[in-house]
Amino acid sequence: MFSAALPGGHRLDGLHGVGGNVLAYWDGANLVDTTQVRGSDGQPYERVTAGLCGAGRCAVAFEFGAHSAAVAALRVDTKITVVDIAVEGVAADVRDLNADGLPDAAVRQSTYEPSFALAPLYWVTYVQQDDHLVPTGCTTPVQAYEEAPITVATGACPTNV
Repeated sequence: MFSAALPGGHRLDGLHGVGGNVLAYWDGANLVDTTQVRGSDGQPYERVTAGLCGAGRCAVAFEFGAHSAAVAALRVDTKITVVDIAVEGVAADVRDLNADGLPDAAVRQSTYEPSFALAPLYWVTYVQQDDHLVPTGCTTPVQAYEEAPITVATGACPTNV
């Protein structure tokens, strides 16, 4: 699903198969470590959809169930360490939102008004700080499809969720 180059000939690959997602950390052709990222229910996320690395940190997006997604923050050095998982939502994306060389995240959420299926959706953006995904703000809820933000969102987040 993705392969992210890291300094010194290392790379992080995101794969998915019958047992869910698998992250593999390589030193050249040598496998150094593997892990599965687990959701709030303790089960491995089903599908890896994207990954981005920078400065020994990575952000990886996942999908699970019919309409759910999440992002995990990783530290990659002698092994893969999951350091934080963003709030799970409807969709997830990873990119460097604030141009600091660290991978950040955006997770799309529902206002749940009047119901999950009929509600407007909005994006919450997160930046990596000290091994955590820290929320920065939200986009305005919209009824239509909307691409993930390419910069940090700073708007107020809905309070009814």
